[in-house]
Formats: sequence, structure tokens, C-alpha cells
Amino acid sequence: MGDENSFNPKNWKDWILQHEQESVAEIALRYRQKTELPLSDLLNQLKGRQIAKQKLPSWYANLDVIYPDGLILEQCSSEITAQFKSQFAKQKTVVDLTGGLGIDSLAFSSVAKKVIYCEPDEKRCAAAKINFQAFQKNNIEVICGDAETLVDQGVTKEAELIFIDPSRRSDSGKKIFRIEELQPNVIELKEKLLRNGAHLIVKLAPMLDISEGIRQLPETFRIDVLSWKGECRELLFHIKKGGTSPQIHCHDLDGNVPTLTFDYYKASQLSLSFSEPKKYIYEPHASIRKAGAWKSICDQYPVSILHANTHLFTSDEKIIFPGRCFELLEVMPYKKEIILEKLSGQSAQMVFYNFPEEPVKVKKKIKVKSGEPLYLFFVSLQHGGASVLLSKLIV
Repeated sequence: MGDENSFNPKNWKDWILQHEQESVAEIALRYRQKTELPLSDLLNQLKGRQIAKQKLPSWYANLDVIYPDGLILEQCSSEITAQFKSQFAKQKTVVDLTGGLGIDSLAFSSVAKKVIYCEPDEKRCAAAKINFQAFQKNNIEVICGDAETLVDQGVTKEAELIFIDPSRRSDSGKKIFRIEELQPNVIELKEKLLRNGAHLIVKLAPMLDISEGIRQLPETFRIDVLSWKGECRELLFHIKKGGTSPQIHCHDLDGNVPTLTFDYYKASQLSLSFSEPKKYIYEPHASIRKAGAWKSICDQYPVSILHANTHLFTSDEKIIFPGRCFELLEVMPYKKEIILEKLSGQSAQMVFYNFPEEPVKVKKKIKVKSGEPLYLFFVSLQHGGASVLLSKLIV
């Protein structure tokens, strides 16, 4: 195998494939005494492949890809969100100021004229060069350096699109999400980035309050809220000099529901339409829930909301809706005996929206085997108080 004390992906490929289905912790323990192995590097590859199998399927399928460290995989984009972002890079010169593993740079390169991948960590830069070559991408330039220094040196001078995914880890390793805490600090850097008329996309944590993001980045003209597999994954703030009222686009990347688009400021002037539960119940997908687009839902779809804080909608006629649709079978009081009698031993999913009792306590009190297509929605209604909606999933 050559020099066994230096990590060579080709030398150790068979070893990685042999162990990739095993626990990384168990492998670390089992091989801790084998000093001839570059164990830290090998464990990174094992962890990388295990995460990539679901998150980065084409990377997993490419056996020449290497993973420089474990932390990089926690924040990197999934392939599906990176592919979404690539639509903004068509025929453009793109600078990715926070290159990381290179998922976004690689996606941009499929449609861009040129991509400049920037990353301060030398090991990650070296891995990126190997990985871009593994995917036969020749229009990506790798530059090692931190974002602030490279911007001052003019790396973004010719950029038409600039992408930043600031680190969401503090120096102590704690997870952070407030814009002013992130590195690089976009608030301090944006004036330089926008100077030449570039389109700036900033990827921010799903837990960030959107209104706070708009307050701190007032040049924002568009926000894409991305959900996938039932969870909000990314907030993409699009920024340009002289940005206008942000248009918010709520996408579900599973591809089976429509996108909801609304004007951030105009939406606040809309009103909610209330109703008691009707024949169909609708649960908005995760991006809409994140954006809090309840008024826009009532404005754009023939539905009503059950309660100002119960974010489920209802209608008499079944419609195509940006979320899941359920047929309402029964509205029940919150009484254990009645609920169990109606279920007759069938399994059901228990979901809670604006319910006065904690879900853990309810689940202890009412033991129901988890399963679909039946759902028990524990909710507060506009007039009926705490209620349980027995419903059947349709879509």
C-alpha cells in the first residue's frame, strides 16, 4: 500500500468500503492501538460516506471523493438545496466565499461560466481540488484564504454572483445563528460585496427569525425558504444594492406541492379568515410554517384557518394546497375514553398545534401506536377550545 503513515485515498479505499457500515465510534475504539493507520483521516472518510449516503448521493457514489474533516459535513448543503441555488448562477462568474466541502461550488459550476471557491482551511482546499477533479469540473478555481482578506484583495471584483454560507459555530464550538455572531460577518462585509452591483446570496440558519434578518440586511429583495423531507433546511437571503420589499418564496423540495410566494410587507396588511373544521384539513409544509405565511395562505387559497395560533387550514372542497391534505373524520373533545373508542385499536400519528397540554403528558395519558394514514390533531379551535381532530391523510 506504500507509505501507510500518510493518508492516501486510493491506498485506503478498500479499508473504508469494508468498514463504512459500522459505527465510527466502535471503529475508533477497535483500531486505537494501531499506530500504523492514519486513523483520524480514515474515521473522517467513514463518517463522510455515512452522511453522504443520504445527503450527498452523487458524492457517495463517487469513490474518489474525500472528506477532510467531520465538522464540515454538519453545515454543508445537501445536494438538493445546492441544485436549487444553481439556478441563480447560469452563465455567471460566481465567487463562493465560504467554500467548505464544495457542494455549492460544484452545483454552481454545472451552469456558471466560472466559479471561484474560497476557503481558509488548507486541508479543505486540498480536498476540494481532488473532489472537483473527481467530478471532472474544470471551471472551478480554488483559492485558500479567509473571506475578508480575499475580498480586500479583489477576489469578488468581477463576480456577478457571490455566495456566503457563514460558519454557525463559535470559537468554543457552540452552535450560533444570529447574523452578527457569524463568520464572516455579512453585516460588516456587505458594503464591499455590493459595491460592483453583484447579486449576493447569504445562506442562514433555519432557526433565524426572518423579520430580524430583514432588519439587519435591509437590502434583501428576495428570500427563499427551503424545506425538504418535512423540515426547513435553509434560508437564502438575496441582497442587492437598493433592494426593494422582499418577495418570500416558500419551497418544498420534495416536489409534490406548489411554491407559495408573497410580498413581505404587503402580507402584514392582509387578514385571516377563520372557520370551524370543515371536510378537509390542510397542514402547510415546513417552509410556510417557518415563514409564518398564514395570512397569505388565506389570501391565495379558498381556505380558512382554525385559530390564529393553530396553523391548520380547512375547506369544504378539496383543493391543491402547499402542504398535506387530510379528510376530517371526527371532531372530538379531549377525553381519553372517546378518543380510544373512536380509534378502535387502530394506530395513528399524534400531532400538536396550539394545544394547552404538553405533548409528552398527552402521549403518556393516551397510548396510541404510531402509524398512518390516521392522524390525531390535538388543537385549540377558535370557539370550541381544546379539541382532537381524527383525520385521514390523503396527500
